[in-house]
Amino acid sequence: MQKGYWEDGSKLQFDGIVTATAETEHGIVVRFEKTYFYPECGGQLADGGTVCGTTILDAQQDDVGPYVLLPPGSSVDVGQQLFCVVDAERRGRHTQLHSAQHILSRLLDDKGIRTLSFHMTEEEASIEIEATAISDSVLMEVEDAVERAIWRCLPVETLFVEAADIAAYDVRKMPELAGGPLRLVRIGDLDTNPCGGTHVASTGEIGAFAIVRTDRVRGNTRLYFVAGRTATACYRRNEAVLREIEQQLTCGLDDISTSVARLQQRDHDAARQVKGLLVMAADEVAHQALGEIASHGVAVMVLDGVPAELARMVTAKLTSAPGPLCVLIYPGGGTDGQFVCSVPTGSEALLATFGTRMKEFFGARLGGAGRVVQGKVDTHITVDQLKPLLMAK
Repeated sequence: MQKGYWEDGSKLQFDGIVTATAETEHGIVVRFEKTYFYPECGGQLADGGTVCGTTILDAQQDDVGPYVLLPPGSSVDVGQQLFCVVDAERRGRHTQLHSAQHILSRLLDDKGIRTLSFHMTEEEASIEIEATAISDSVLMEVEDAVERAIWRCLPVETLFVEAADIAAYDVRKMPELAGGPLRLVRIGDLDTNPCGGTHVASTGEIGAFAIVRTDRVRGNTRLYFVAGRTATACYRRNEAVLREIEQQLTCGLDDISTSVARLQQRDHDAARQVKGLLVMAADEVAHQALGEIASHGVAVMVLDGVPAELARMVTAKLTSAPGPLCVLIYPGGGTDGQFVCSVPTGSEALLATFGTRMKEFFGARLGGAGRVVQGKVDTHITVDQLKPLLMAK
């Protein structure tokens, strides 16, 4: 079985001669005498495309070699010659990202930063590099260097080299030597590296390139980037988000940072004012609760449209109240409520009974110990329904 994509990564249509088929639970495995469908491996995603007009489900490889997966029920026989078409758009994205990765890894390697792994999605690609952190200035410097390499339109060649001759090539990463010729991908005078993936014919085909973000992984750094079509898609997504933000903030692009800072300050001021109002409200509700306890031996308050924090503030102010207290708040005015209930010392049994009844009657989810419990309900409960649960019997 020959890997045609190793010889010519630009061939996107071919007549495939079927050498083997197998029915699986996922579909029909089809192997060709020579295939140009790239299977998922080496960090590069699988090709898409069609076989006699039928869209392939996947392209993979195993110990036998590469294969495509056709939908269950597909009729394919050994010896058939089938017209195959590789999805050019999908292949193009993959080759742009993969070729950009070779350039990026070469330039990082020149700085003593080794690439450990490569991963690709349909929207971006990433490499894990042997560095605990990498500065923004270095990232910008490398990003510029990658773009300059792209602009040089360096030729990208595929070489097949015997293992005994590998020392004659300045390979970036020495492969595990095995029998048979080694496939090298050489990018002009910049980089030579063992690789089984597909690549552009010239670095100029990569087009745009950008490093979009980094994160930490296993003590190393993962660096995410876009190139070519994925860079265009990334730009369009970001541009759409920025335009929406401009409309929401009613400002221009250059004023977004100032507008956000102004909103953050307003939010900070509003939060401080709300906190002050909550303290005043807690004092008033606590005063009313003490009156209720004095008159009826128990206080139950059900409030709508106020922060749930108010319930905790009120009970905190009345830790020495002479009777049971329950404050139930529905912050959104709907059926999702939060409550805090406290009882005087010696009434812990009453609180345990209250918790049991809340679970049984209203499906409450609650926790706590001693003289205070708090919880949540998803139904609206009235004062008249709640008060009997706190009355001693």
